[in-house]
Amino acid sequence: MTDETGAFSAPNPPQFNSAGGEELIAFADCELIGINNAMMLVINRQNGNQQIMSPQVVEGLKTCTGFNTLAAHAAHLASTRPELNGNQAMAATVLANLNAAGMLLRAGEVCTRLARPAPRQLPPTRVFLITCDRPAAVERLLESLLRNGKLAQHDALFLVDDSRDQRNRDANSEAVARFNLRSAKEMHYVGAQAQQTLLSGLAAALPAHATGVRFLLDPAQWQGRKTYGRSRTLCLLLSVGYRALVMDDDILCQAILPPMAEAGVGIGSGGMRKAAFYDSEQALLASGKPAGFDPLSGHASLLGSTLGDAIRAVNHGPLQEPQLVYVNAALANVLTAESPILVTQCGSLGDPGTGGAHWGIYLGEDSVERLLASPQGLAALEHRMAWLGSARPNFFKMPFMSQLTGLDNSRLLPPYFPAFRGEDALFGAMLVAMHHHSVSLEYPWSVPHLPLEARNFSLQEPMVSGAGISLFARYLTEHIDYKDTTDPAHNLRFLVQDTLRIAARTDADLLLDYRAELARGQADGLYMMQDQYARTQKFGSAQWQAYLRRGIEEMQRAIATNQSPTGIHGVAANATEAELLQEFREMARGFAAALAGWVEMREVAPGLVDELIGSRQLLPH
Repeated sequence: MTDETGAFSAPNPPQFNSAGGEELIAFADCELIGINNAMMLVINRQNGNQQIMSPQVVEGLKTCTGFNTLAAHAAHLASTRPELNGNQAMAATVLANLNAAGMLLRAGEVCTRLARPAPRQLPPTRVFLITCDRPAAVERLLESLLRNGKLAQHDALFLVDDSRDQRNRDANSEAVARFNLRSAKEMHYVGAQAQQTLLSGLAAALPAHATGVRFLLDPAQWQGRKTYGRSRTLCLLLSVGYRALVMDDDILCQAILPPMAEAGVGIGSGGMRKAAFYDSEQALLASGKPAGFDPLSGHASLLGSTLGDAIRAVNHGPLQEPQLVYVNAALANVLTAESPILVTQCGSLGDPGTGGAHWGIYLGEDSVERLLASPQGLAALEHRMAWLGSARPNFFKMPFMSQLTGLDNSRLLPPYFPAFRGEDALFGAMLVAMHHHSVSLEYPWSVPHLPLEARNFSLQEPMVSGAGISLFARYLTEHIDYKDTTDPAHNLRFLVQDTLRIAARTDADLLLDYRAELARGQADGLYMMQDQYARTQKFGSAQWQAYLRRGIEEMQRAIATNQSPTGIHGVAANATEAELLQEFREMARGFAAALAGWVEMREVAPGLVDELIGSRQLLPH
């Protein structure tokens, strides 16, 4: 599970019944200072109002963080707080008094704040295709781009090749050369030689940051490891000042409407993504109608715009108060009309892109119902013939990665960690840590994601959430203070110092940090499974019930076990804790060095890239 504003969140928000036309309120963004066992000082951070409350009242209010009517909140409190003994009128009186005293947040104020127009001139776009040893997929995508992409409207096209096999590099270079004979816009081939030229140029221009440059870009530093993030960092360096559209090589350049649609917009609310399941690729591809535009143009339509303008565009007018029902008030309270949309995403039609088969536990009730009613039942999670995406435009804080992702690189974005899985989670956490008021947008359409190689994920694999880069991402997310400075360069420097601070901790402290962050992630997974299990009766599926029970038992055992980094998947069997902790420190220091030089790398890169393009060294022959 990610942050509550991310891709996967609580399957269902609290089921309140809101009445149309009534004011929506919530309790959030307050400082809580315990005075004694009977009193707590509560200070509203928005207006400075304060009140003394009992700890029992505050505990109840902590469950009212989503916008809803006073009556709905009162009914919820009366049914869940034992001290109220079902007295809804008493709860309503307390809430009314708090609202009158200015202690609660009002959804109407959020709507007013987000309604202000904040237009921005959008920079041009550059398109990137990233690949690693999949020339057949590259050929298919290039053909799809020629058929469907309006390529002339983009400033430049690039294929970033991270292939290890020289035969695949040659095949990709030749494919780009053939593409250029037919395309309205030439594509640049960024192979090993061009990447080395960029690396050497950056290191020579920035000798004080040469270690950080090599950490991010030198493949020799990551021999034998999957460098998922390295290619994406190259895309950022090749597009400084532009908006970047980054495509995985195993998609098609087609925009497909979702099999279901919802009105309005979503803002950081639970259950934002939905899923549908199919028994064949033919049925899958026939499930959605073409959107009528190419996905590159679709991504570029709102990428880099402001939240105020984007909401007006996709909502066909200002946000209305009833649209904020269930929305997390703390999230809504940090949004402004000027909040930049730094990342855009879209859904997947085909392989959902998840790293395993257990993604069903994060789905909402309607999606679980479709899963269990599908011809393959629970096994559809292994079959990977699905639609996973949004049925309406959804705005949220923490971005993840889709198979076609938009990045507003005219702003200061962080680099990706060069290797390992989880690089998208760390990028998202750093992005929000640097740009506190930014948002991400997922469009209500998908691209076909059809890997040519077999991907065998089994439901029999352990359901316990693993460790890795995502633990550091979780740490960063938990420590973001939205009241801190909004200067992204300053916040990036803070990330450098925080990374070095963590690297300097003792073995004992690092092991405790590891166990604590891992346990927090597993506790989230346990909560998710228990929440799903509580609703299994309505589905009437013994298989689903047994599957969740197994996951709950696995997660409980994992939480009760003294976890060691030697148990991380892929770690050598003879590795010791001391060796792994030292390796972590070296990587943390290397990444800190990269972050420390990142602003300067971005300043130097455009000149090097212009020279490569101008000399036509990037055009295959």
